[in-house]
Amino acid sequence: MKKFVLLISLLLTGTNTASAENLPERLNGVRAELLASEAVATYDFRQLQGQFPTQLLLPSSLLPQSATYPLKSLQRLYNSSLTCKGPWPVTPLLTQPLVFTRAICNNTVLPIGWFARAGYIHPGGGSYAFRYLEKHPDLKDKLGDFLHIQERDLAPTNTVLGRLQRMSRDEIQVYIAGAEVFISNGELWIRNGNEYNIYDQPRWSPVLSHFDVNFTRLNTTSFCILKSGNICWEEEDKSHLTFYLLVGLLVVNVSLLFGWVFYRWRIRRRAMQERMLVLQILTHELRTPIASLAMTVEGFRRHFDALPETLYDEFRRLTEDSRRLRQLAEASKDYLQANQQELSVQHVDSFNEWVEYLSEPYEVTLELAEDRPVDVNIYWLGTCIDNLLSNAHKYGVKPVKLTSSYSNGKLIVSVSDNGQLGAKDWARLRKPFVSERGLGLGLTIVESMIRRMGGRMKLVGPPTTFILEIPCESNSASG
Repeated sequence: MKKFVLLISLLLTGTNTASAENLPERLNGVRAELLASEAVATYDFRQLQGQFPTQLLLPSSLLPQSATYPLKSLQRLYNSSLTCKGPWPVTPLLTQPLVFTRAICNNTVLPIGWFARAGYIHPGGGSYAFRYLEKHPDLKDKLGDFLHIQERDLAPTNTVLGRLQRMSRDEIQVYIAGAEVFISNGELWIRNGNEYNIYDQPRWSPVLSHFDVNFTRLNTTSFCILKSGNICWEEEDKSHLTFYLLVGLLVVNVSLLFGWVFYRWRIRRRAMQERMLVLQILTHELRTPIASLAMTVEGFRRHFDALPETLYDEFRRLTEDSRRLRQLAEASKDYLQANQQELSVQHVDSFNEWVEYLSEPYEVTLELAEDRPVDVNIYWLGTCIDNLLSNAHKYGVKPVKLTSSYSNGKLIVSVSDNGQLGAKDWARLRKPFVSERGLGLGLTIVESMIRRMGGRMKLVGPPTTFILEIPCESNSASG
């Protein structure tokens, strides 16, 4: 499926690329359309070079020029300038700086042309003119053209000086290099012969959009196929094919995921149905030997007087076990019924008497509410209470107490001991086949049956207290 989608996308992309102009041809169209339109400003590049020499543009010109001059000679010149006394350094490389320093010391007037002949920039960084104006501020109008552009007053943005002053280091570099196209402060500079035409964004943006062209600022970390100045040109994909493909793949993957989940659910449901069928068959087949055993017990009962007295206890146990097996078979049949939602209930005339009978094998304190009749599933509720009492005696801390109460048509039974279990332990104890000192499986059965009876089970504490809430005033308990 993925290979098919990829093949379709390649075919579509190939067709689209073949029918459209390539990127250089689009850029030629952009250039031609912009040059045919009115520019915000037009500057002669040769005049700009004469008006703003490279030394007065570079940001590095404002830093000390230690790499251009001998360091020891510079240090001697600097020390001599502090006192305006010798010894002065003697080297041809420091001729202009020495002339300037002695002129400052002796208050000598330098001719205007000297600042151009000296190379504009002082060894300490910045222009000679800027340092000279500190001594002769009255010459500002004459020396303004010899100042570095960042040493001059900030000019308006619509002037050439204002535009140059607001350029970054990289923009200054591409301007000095005479780049064919570059971007600066949202304005596109396009070179046409010896002229630079400048277009603001409201003008160049629609043209680029018309030719399906876009650009980003060039950087050293990103790959660029076609660059010019500080610009990396890109084709603008308006087909949205990639987006649609990604959405399609996402939908396919989500559909496959849901299909897999549904398939797994079907497999598990079928396995559960098969297990339930096996249990139903086993329960049904178990009823036959149980019925036969009951008939045997009944036969012994009719001839009870003929039994030796030494067999009375064995016969009593046989009778009790037969009764329990019959109850278990009936309860299992009830549990495994087709709808798996309801457990039948039986009417108990006296709940308190029934609980007292269940509690006889255990040492437990009973605190029961006023006695009343209830409708509950006798077998499974009895099994749950018996399980909780057995666990409390085996794994809890005596004394063990059983209390009962009624609220909103529900029977509330609590079994507590002095153990240290609390609500935080319930998630761990209720897991099937994972036990806490042997409690886990029994508690799982109890919770499952209480839920099938339409009630709920919870653990609070310490002290350890298991609480059962079961509907008791209806003909059935819903699960």
